[in-house]
Formats: sequence, C-alpha cells, structure tokens
Amino acid sequence: MDSIYRIKPIKKCLCLFAFICGSLALVNAQDLPKEIRGYKVQRAKISVVGHAEKTEIKDQPEVSVKIGEPELVDVSLAGITFELSAEINSLKQSGTIDFLTFHDFRVNGLKVDVKEYREPFEFKKNRIVALPKPIEIFLGTGQTLRGVLKETKESKEEWTVTGRIFVFGQFKKSFLKFKRVVPVEINLKIKNPLLDNRTIRPLKNQSLLLL
Repeated sequence: MDSIYRIKPIKKCLCLFAFICGSLALVNAQDLPKEIRGYKVQRAKISVVGHAEKTEIKDQPEVSVKIGEPELVDVSLAGITFELSAEINSLKQSGTIDFLTFHDFRVNGLKVDVKEYREPFEFKKNRIVALPKPIEIFLGTGQTLRGVLKETKESKEEWTVTGRIFVFGQFKKSFLKFKRVVPVEINLKIKNPLLDNRTIRPLKNQSLLLL
C-alpha cells in the first residue's frame, strides 16, 4: 500500500511537469503572430555584423547586413542620441522595404528608444544598398545615462547592442509581390560613440558638455 501512495504523488509531479513544458512550448509557438500590421510573418536567414566585426558565417544567409560606426549627434539634458548607418545585401530576392520597427533594444543591457524607421527604399538581388537615412537611437537620462557615463569614464571601447528589428516590405517572386514582415535578431558590438578624442564633464545644472 505504501508503494501505491508513493506512486500517486510522482504521477502528479509528472503531470504538472508535462503541463509546464506544454505551456512553455505554446508560449514559444506564439512568440510571434502569423501577421503583423497586415504583413505575413516570414522567417529568413539574416546575418548582422558590426563595422569592425570579423565573423565567420557557417550557413549562407539570405540577407547580410553590415552596421556602420555609430555617430554621436546630440548630448543634452534629455539624454544621448546617436545614429547608425547600415548596408544591406539581399542574395536571393529583390523588393521594397516599407518601414522598420524595433523591439526591446538595449545597449549594454540598458533599455534604449529607437525611432520607427519610415524611409522606404528598394533593394535588388546581389546588390549592396545603403539605408537612405541612419537609424536614430536615444539613451535617456537618469540611471541609464549615468550607467553609460560610468562606462565611458572606464574607457569601454565597445558597446553591445541587442534587440529585434521587424522589417516590413514587399518581396518579389517572378512577377508577383508579397507583403511580408521579417524578424531580425540583433546581437552585435559597436564602437562607443562617446569615445572620439573627447571627454565628458557634468555641468552644475546636470547637463553634459563634450570637450
């Protein structure tokens, strides 16, 4: 009888474990909807590297993206704004990019704001195309800005950028065009835009000055 009573709790644990695993699988499956803003979600092999990165790519990607060196454009009471340029090479398709959106972007683990990119452009198979305008990234004040300044004083030469880009566009196949949104996972290193032979000094009114 004791063995029977022991088996029942084990079965309950196994059932609970199976339920948890099933729930996690369902969450992963629903990570992305089938459609976003009227564009059908489509996965693709995309390689994203920084300007100075030398990464060996084992599998041939469908699209390769090279991020340029960041450029500091504004430092104020509100925070720090810098821009990133990019070059795109599509190896299998041609089409038009309508717009880009950005999700959960972080610099060295600190959350940043990235403006929705609304500069449509065309791309052609096996041709390198540069973004019409750079992507604008904003680091706000408070703990986020103080963390960035601390890393700057410690002369950290590179920042780690992570997040997900949703690429909304129309992709050609034969004579037809299909509306698709392609998720792109970002995990790369960029040059610290604050380290450009300049120092940063806090002012009395808590603003910042680049020297």
